Amino acid sequence: MPMWLTVIFQVLFFVVIFLVVYNQLKIRVLSKLRPNKWIILSLAIISFFVPAMIATYFNYNLNGTVWQYVQSAVFIVFFLWFVDLRNGSIYNLNNKRNANSKNNVVIKPKAKPNRVKEKIDKK
Repeated sequence: MPMWLTVIFQVLFFVVIFLVVYNQLKIRVLSKLRPNKWIILSLAIISFFVPAMIATYFNYNLNGTVWQYVQSAVFIVFFLWFVDLRNGSIYNLNNKRNANSKNNVVIKPKAKPNRVKEKIDKK
């Protein structure tokens, strides 16, 4: 199998698995936390650059190891969490759950027969 096809399958597999994992993580854990979005962005930036600096300092090759995928997953979680915090979609997730759990009372307007009489009298 050509190398480019292997890379494409690897990326597709990683994306599908990670989207399922991130959605479950967002529903069960991240929606309950309310951190500052800029702290989360700084953690994403740190998780992007620090492993590469550590690997360079210790002369360690991360390519093809589990740590390469762990570092990528941590960065993607932090970055997607920042995007969700920026859009407010995590907070909306909590509000939808709370709205569905309460008994919503719908107030219907009462018919006002005098308005009909006024229109007839004016003509």
